[in-house]
Amino acid sequence: MVAVKDPVCGMMVEPTRAAARGTYGGETVYFCSVACQKAYEGHPPSR
Repeated sequence: MVAVKDPVCGMMVEPTRAAARGTYGGETVYFCSVACQKAYEGHPPSR
């Protein structure tokens, strides 16, 4: 699977090895760490 960018820190993350993931706006978002996931949940991008 192709790596995707963590929306918080910009690190490239392989979805099958992501430390955390969430669904926002109908899309799955992958994170390099739980800390990045929590930061994103606190301030997700506006759509």
